[in-house]
Amino acid sequence: MWNSEAPLKLLSEMPAHLNIDNLREIQQIIDVDKYKHSEIFKRDLCGEYAPFCELCEKHIKYPCAVAYVKMKQSEGMELEIAATEEELSVEEEETAETLEAPKKYIRIAIARRKK
Repeated sequence: MWNSEAPLKLLSEMPAHLNIDNLREIQQIIDVDKYKHSEIFKRDLCGEYAPFCELCEKHIKYPCAVAYVKMKQSEGMELEIAATEEELSVEEEETAETLEAPKKYIRIAIARRKK
């Protein structure tokens, strides 16, 4: 179901020590394909989209990319994630902002016919 060639091609052009920018690029490639297939199947495929989903740690930045790299490492590919834990951690302020965002209300008016 998933396009395994696009991230592999991108990964082959990258250095063996992957920094945070490399992971972001891999994540974007995977997200586009995952979104396309989610639209086709009319549901969110997060967690069941590809073989590397079982290695996913959703609490970090770029979880699909990190899981994909871990899968490739287990297959024998010489890769290393050079990004620090601080770079990969989701900042608490970011999550707090999204959780405590003010709710927006839309007022819908009903038009009345003139008599």
